[in-house]
Amino acid sequence: REQRERFDVVILDPPAFVKRKKDLAEGRVAYRRLNELGMQVLERDGILITCSCSYHMPRAALLDGVQQAARHLDRQAQLLVDLQQGPDHPVHPAIAETDYLKGFILRVLPA
Repeated sequence: REQRERFDVVILDPPAFVKRKKDLAEGRVAYRRLNELGMQVLERDGILITCSCSYHMPRAALLDGVQQAARHLDRQAQLLVDLQQGPDHPVHPAIAETDYLKGFILRVLPA
């Protein structure tokens, strides 16, 4: 970031920030800040791929954090793809915790 290097694509795939339900508020802030940092090194009209493996981080909350990060930087994030976990991580209908991988592919534009 200090070197002002820019990238066409930034992939954010951190370890789980929200391992327990009580960590959700802190985790939301961490995901928002991480997405801000990612957007700061994106080229104009760059692609941001952001992911979470935190079961307790709802998909909508992750997307909201991305939108907050974009607004804070006076940018606009366009959702291109809503990522789901693949067949190698099957979701068991009776075990909610198996549906934990989520992510988004976004184009980040100037506001």
